[in-house]
Amino acid sequence: MKYVLMIITFFVGAVLPVQAILNARLGKQTLGPLTGAFLSFLTGTIILFVLNAIINGSAMFNLRTYATGPWYIWLGGTIGAIFVGYITWINQQQGIALTFALVVAGQISISLLIDHYGLFGSAVRTITLDKIIGAALIVGGIVLIKK
Repeated sequence: MKYVLMIITFFVGAVLPVQAILNARLGKQTLGPLTGAFLSFLTGTIILFVLNAIINGSAMFNLRTYATGPWYIWLGGTIGAIFVGYITWINQQQGIALTFALVVAGQISISLLIDHYGLFGSAVRTITLDKIIGAALIVGGIVLIKK
């Protein structure tokens, strides 16, 4: 099962560059990358609303549960909006391959730190030499893609 989930995760990651290009085209069509990003989030919000109403409607409307937990858990949507808005614009400037190579490098770098220190309530997973070498290879890939 672990490998099936890894394959699914690979394909979920593979659609992000497609999303970026579609959002960029939407941004051009609507005369602005922020408008394209907004419309992308709007359609996503509608889809998530419908899915939540069908799958987990009672939890979606239980407002008491929203007040618990640390304040920073609400930043995910803000981070997502900044990411989608920026990616909608930047991939037209530097290309999809370089953009997502840099995105992956950033994700790997911060993920190693989050795992190592157990930040935001995550499980602690120590940084190892193998993980550092893996991250360095990704950076090497960025250098080659940039050339």
